[in-house]
Amino acid sequence: MTALPEAVNIEIGVPKILLMSWLAILFIALISFFATRRMLMVPRRLQGVLEIGLGFVYGLADSVIGEEAKRYYPLFLGLFLFIFVGNLMGLVPGLTAPTSNLNVTVALALVVFFSTHYFGIRQHGLVGYLKHFTGEVPWWLKPFMFVIEMISQLARPLSLSFRLFGNMMAKEVLLGVLAMLVVLLLPSKNLIQKALTAGPFLVLPFIYLLGTLISFIQAFIFTILTIFYVGSAVEVQHQVEIRHEGRN
Repeated sequence: MTALPEAVNIEIGVPKILLMSWLAILFIALISFFATRRMLMVPRRLQGVLEIGLGFVYGLADSVIGEEAKRYYPLFLGLFLFIFVGNLMGLVPGLTAPTSNLNVTVALALVVFFSTHYFGIRQHGLVGYLKHFTGEVPWWLKPFMFVIEMISQLARPLSLSFRLFGNMMAKEVLLGVLAMLVVLLLPSKNLIQKALTAGPFLVLPFIYLLGTLISFIQAFIFTILTIFYVGSAVEVQHQVEIRHEGRN
């Protein structure tokens, strides 16, 4: 894919998107280190910001899964922080959002896919976990329900990866187009064309504000869907037992 005008090409023998992913992870590690280096009962600045983020993700998980949610906190928090920070990197001149690359979003979606089924199998056993894919239908409909459910499960990684990729790539393209307008029109000797370069600078603050909002929303959507997927996998048996008790 052709590099966008806002990007700076750095040739160090490492794919740029991999470098951007490493930078996102490094930034998260540094923020976590400095925020927790001197923990205070009354959080200040960086510690407070980090605790707000942790509390937000933990609250989402607790509201969906319940008391067992804490077992899956690392997955949810890791995804949210990486996606949010990765999304914001696309707003920094010279950097590219790793989440604007389909390879990265597919990798994240596959992590969610395999983690979800691993947690479900660990919670209920292989046979017990597979039973819920047939649903509570007559025996002769169970094979059809199983196939339909399998298709639905396989569609999840596609939905997660393309949704995140599409939104982040659109933001990257928009910023690239604005940068290209400035590069093309500013050297012009035509005063009208030079005046048009003011347009991108005037709308740029709104673009950055919108980009920050989109970055958060996409991280939130990816994380909450992951929480729902994991919750449906680990609480299947519990939900079935409740339905049976209600009937009795």
